[in-house]
Amino acid sequence: MRVVVTGAAGGIGEAITARFVSDGARAFLVDLDPSVAALLGSRADGVAGWAVADVSCVEDVNAAMQEVLVSLGGIDVVVNCAGIGGPASTAATMDPGDFRRVVEVNLVGTFLWSRAGARQMLRQATGGAIVNVASLFGQQGVVGGAAYGASKAGVSLLTQSMARELGPHGIRVNAVAPGHIATEMHWDELRARAARTGTSFEVERQKVLREVPLGRHGTGTDVAAVVAWLASDDAAYVSGQTIGVNGGVLGS
Repeated sequence: MRVVVTGAAGGIGEAITARFVSDGARAFLVDLDPSVAALLGSRADGVAGWAVADVSCVEDVNAAMQEVLVSLGGIDVVVNCAGIGGPASTAATMDPGDFRRVVEVNLVGTFLWSRAGARQMLRQATGGAIVNVASLFGQQGVVGGAAYGASKAGVSLLTQSMARELGPHGIRVNAVAPGHIATEMHWDELRARAARTGTSFEVERQKVLREVPLGRHGTGTDVAAVVAWLASDDAAYVSGQTIGVNGGVLGS
């Protein structure tokens, strides 16, 4: 299996890369963070190449895709994990430029890489799978999360549309919607909440845990397991879905 993972340098993206490599896939890694190059050595045989690229930039995506084809020779799976949290401000006070940047990275970036991957899969005529990373907060609104939530809700609807368009060609498109995952992005959000409310990081962390029926934060490994399943033949009749990985906070 030949897999492209965006946002691969850390957090959920790194966990997804590790899962695919451990399952025997050959991976190409994309991230804006140059430290993505370090994963080339740490994952040894499983990582075929990497590119430092802005997923929201068409030129970067096109250049990286050429490197993908040199390194992998083709694509079987694209995982769109690259994303940013954006400012923790209300819609009424948010700078329009900040809103646009979140949408550009999270939604437009997912569109660009899904499009690039789909075009290559159509040329190959061998089917494939695209897995997008949406979010619990694209399924329910939260204070200070207008840009992030809107962008991730868009990812879920993009997933449904592309699943209908690409299904006749044997290409499945699905999304996962993580919630309350132990990543630096989530910790940053809790620190921002603590600053706004005059509490502490630990107080805010405990508030979150009280909302989670399973009683713990999720991990990148939890998300990676679902992504790997969606990319596998075990999910051969699953397409157009957004699957929550949120410890039971929100059902489908």
